Amino acid sequence: MSSNLDRLLAILKEQADLIDKLNTRSDFRYKSTQRLVLEYGQPFITKVKSPFKGQPKSCFENCLKGLLRYPNLNYCEGFAISDNVDIAVSHAWLVNNNGELIDPTWGVGKRFKGSTYFGVVFNDDFVREIAQKTKCYGILDNDYMNEHKLVRAGFPAHALHPQFHQQ
Repeated sequence: MSSNLDRLLAILKEQADLIDKLNTRSDFRYKSTQRLVLEYGQPFITKVKSPFKGQPKSCFENCLKGLLRYPNLNYCEGFAISDNVDIAVSHAWLVNNNGELIDPTWGVGKRFKGSTYFGVVFNDDFVREIAQKTKCYGILDNDYMNEHKLVRAGFPAHALHPQFHQQ
């Protein structure tokens, strides 16, 4: 594993452990999005050039629009860091059918050197279903608009892309 992947996983575990310790009243299966992503997620290492440039600070919107525009790409959410970002940032990116990540938001360059990603790949229909239900971009950060169903019980069978996640 890369040192940034080790660092990202350590940050996520530290955050999840702290939230688990503080959140004593919830009967949710997962006390945090971090714990949910640690349970289901995987690292995405190989980065390829994006076919389009997204708007800065709009990763969820960029990737939903990319999913609709490029049917050969898959929508992914989770957490990311880079050499210059020391916190686990909630982030979205795209993944092609070879498992290569495409980030139209962070792109390349000094600012995003060492970008490292850990997340889950969603089925297209699930992405559309949640976007229609919440009227927002993003799935994990908007789980509260979906009655916390994901942290309550985990991902439903139809949510995760079968090529990347075994049920």
